[in-house]
Amino acid sequence: MKTIDLLESNRLGSKLPTEDSIKLNEVTKIVFKLKKTIVLTGAGISCNAGIPDFRSSDGLYNLVKSKYPKNCVKGQDLFDISLFRNELTLSLFCTFMEGLYSSSLKAKPTETHKFIKILKEKNKLLRCYTQNIDCLEKVINLNCGIDLNNFNDGNNSNFNKIWKNLDVVQLHGNLQKLSCTQCFKTFNWSPDNQAQLSKGLNPECENCYLKYQERLYSGKRLTGNIGMLRPDIVLYGENHPQSEIISKGLSLDMSLKSDLLIIMGTSLKVDGIKKLVRNLSKTIHDKGGLVIFINKTPISKSWSNLIDYEILSDCDDFIKVLKHEIPDLFLTQEQLDSKKLSNNKEKTKEESLLTPPSTPKKTKIKREPKKFKRAESNSKKINKATNSFKLPSPQSSFNEDDEPDLDELKMTSNRSRALRAFTRSQMNQERSIKVKRELEDVDINTKRIKL
Repeated sequence: MKTIDLLESNRLGSKLPTEDSIKLNEVTKIVFKLKKTIVLTGAGISCNAGIPDFRSSDGLYNLVKSKYPKNCVKGQDLFDISLFRNELTLSLFCTFMEGLYSSSLKAKPTETHKFIKILKEKNKLLRCYTQNIDCLEKVINLNCGIDLNNFNDGNNSNFNKIWKNLDVVQLHGNLQKLSCTQCFKTFNWSPDNQAQLSKGLNPECENCYLKYQERLYSGKRLTGNIGMLRPDIVLYGENHPQSEIISKGLSLDMSLKSDLLIIMGTSLKVDGIKKLVRNLSKTIHDKGGLVIFINKTPISKSWSNLIDYEILSDCDDFIKVLKHEIPDLFLTQEQLDSKKLSNNKEKTKEESLLTPPSTPKKTKIKREPKKFKRAESNSKKINKATNSFKLPSPQSSFNEDDEPDLDELKMTSNRSRALRAFTRSQMNQERSIKVKRELEDVDINTKRIKL
């Protein structure tokens, strides 16, 4: 068992040691990756909800004890069936339960309760088993509470369907309901019932009273008693009315290959809870899963073979650490999509800044046919020949005083005649090339028109 002490680091205001931070990183990765989680919760997750605890100076136990100073009852005995054997202790029990009910109405779900809801929304929650009776899970729209009428048909397929739709299994009952000690019918709290319980009195069961009136007016023999209403919770020392349903549902959950058990806010001192944790831990370890324990008080070393990580912390503080380490787990699908979209935009911007501009593509120049090139080269040659071939100016050939040389005149006339013939042939050649080009253009245009 690996231990991580978050309480000590919070108290000293210092960072976690390196070993603990490594272990905590392992835990956050486990919570994020594993897909089938069973959660077991105790009173520790409701301390931050506004429900006073039982043992502090302003707790419910001391408030009740101030009303009944002669009754020396321990805090744990307030949940024991032996209180019903004495009228004084029974009145103390009724006052205590009414105070607990009133405080539960004002309480608000904690970060830990919301974490359980997030596990459900992410399809990671297989089941939540709770020792609490405050029903704060209902406030965040989790399906909790076993209705005996739904499970009494004996159909296994129907049982599996109803059990799989159940988010939270209340192991110790439901404080938001009142049940009859005689006919076991359940009722909602009413202002009259609440006023009587606050005074230490048990209200009479309406169902039992109606049956009593019917027999009385019909002249039948009166049998049985009128039951009393009490909170629909399971006390120490009494049989659990839903034990068969819970054991059957638990065996179904253990067959569904859960890979993670998270135990939060309980000291694991109740015998039934000990047995539950041992069975779940063994099944999860056989499947290759892990067990994580979160509570303010450490547990005994006898659990070291069954629990993999012990985290000493307030449950809500641990959830805040998870939010910091794995924020994506606490985001909705819409928030995840918008985050992904913004990340993609930033990524494309960074890539555009880092990547150099692309080189421009080379445009291919269309080459003209070789026959046109030859004609152009011939024209260049003609221009070169004409530039190099110069006629003698009249002033340079003779003066006014000198007589003209006949041989030179003949020579110049022959040269000019040859030059004119050469230029005439070149002009004809250029004209023919131009005509050919025009004819080719005409052919191209006619082909386009046909197409």
